[in-house]
Amino acid sequence: MVNADRDLDLAVELINTDWVLASPPDRLTDIGVWQRILRDAGEDALAAQLSPDDLAELRELRAQLKPVFAAGTVAAAVGILDPLLRDAAIPARLAPGDGSARWDWGAGQQGMAALRTRLLAALATQLIRHAATSATTGRLPPPTGAGRTAQWPRSQRRGARHGARLPLWI
Repeated sequence: MVNADRDLDLAVELINTDWVLASPPDRLTDIGVWQRILRDAGEDALAAQLSPDDLAELRELRAQLKPVFAAGTVAAAVGILDPLLRDAAIPARLAPGDGSARWDWGAGQQGMAALRTRLLAALATQLIRHAATSATTGRLPPPTGAGRTAQWPRSQRRGARHGARLPLWI
């Protein structure tokens, strides 16, 4: 899975920690809940960098990202996300990857700073990807992987999870 796709999945998971039909509706009651989600996604190092003191900031990040997911259009999502990107001071670095180059958002950052950077960058990347795909074909980008094992990135194939409605650009 491409890093941006995994980070997009993490953004969806963060939003889904608050679901009105769940019991309790807000699963983000302690940092351990989010650390388990990170570990399940293979992000053990990032999970270990978080502490109980990060819970309030994590809940604030969720509150900031939620309107991006609720945006009805790409333009509306951009209007919400762009100020968050400007305020985040996101370090952009290139890294090698399988004979190509990729963005390594948040390189050198740790804990909540790294998480915030990566989730914001993943949402921005998805908005750009969606706009480029819609303008040329109107379809989703091709699945990742090779041959018969190819699958859509988890965030694109799962659609609505826990009853959450995702915008068309996800």
